[in-house]
Amino acid sequence: MIELGALLAWSTLALIVTLTPGPDTLLVASHAARSGARAGVAAVLGIMTGVVWYGSLIAFGALSILVAVPALFLAVKIAGALYLAWLGAGMIWSAVKGKRGQANSKPLDLKAPYAQGFFTNALNPKVALFYLAALPQFASGENAPLIGVMLLGIHAVFGFAWLSFIALAAARARKIAWKSNVVRWLEGAVGAFFLAVAGRLVVEQR
Repeated sequence: MIELGALLAWSTLALIVTLTPGPDTLLVASHAARSGARAGVAAVLGIMTGVVWYGSLIAFGALSILVAVPALFLAVKIAGALYLAWLGAGMIWSAVKGKRGQANSKPLDLKAPYAQGFFTNALNPKVALFYLAALPQFASGENAPLIGVMLLGIHAVFGFAWLSFIALAAARARKIAWKSNVVRWLEGAVGAFFLAVAGRLVVEQR
C-alpha cells in the first residue's frame, strides 16, 4: 500500500489545494448567501459528485486517456469554458436584476446548485491535470488505481468539510448581507470571476 510519510505528504498537499479559493468555493458561497445553507450544501454535494466522477475515471484509467488525446482534452476544456461563461453571465444578470422578494416567494430548488456544483468541477480541466500530475507521485505499483481512489477520497473529505463550513458561514451572514446588498455584489463578482476563468481556459495551452 502507501507509506505513512507519503500519506501525510498527500494529505498536506490536498489540504492546501482545498483551502485555496477557486470556482468551487465561490460557487458555494454565492448559493448559500443568496438562498441559504441548504442551497450551499446542495452545491457542495454536486462538487463531491464531480470528485466521484474523477475517481471513476482514475479507477478505470480513463483520466490519462483524456489528457493524452489532445482533441478530447480540448473538447472538455471548451465545454468547461462555455459552461463557466454561461454560469458567470447568469450570475451577473441575476445580480443586476436582484429582487429578493420574488426569489423568496418561490420554492427553493436544490437541483440547480447541485448541477452547477457538479459541472463546475467535472468540466474543469485543471482538476484533471492536478490529479494526473500529483497522484502518480504517491500512487504506484500494482495497487496504484486503488491507492489513487483512496487519496482522492482524502481530498474529498477535506473538500466536503471546508466547503460545508463555507456554506454555513455564508448562510449565517445572509441577513446582514441582504440589508446592504452585499449578496448582489458577491454574486456579480463571482459571475465576473467565472467569466475571467472561462477566458483563461480558452487562451491557455494546458
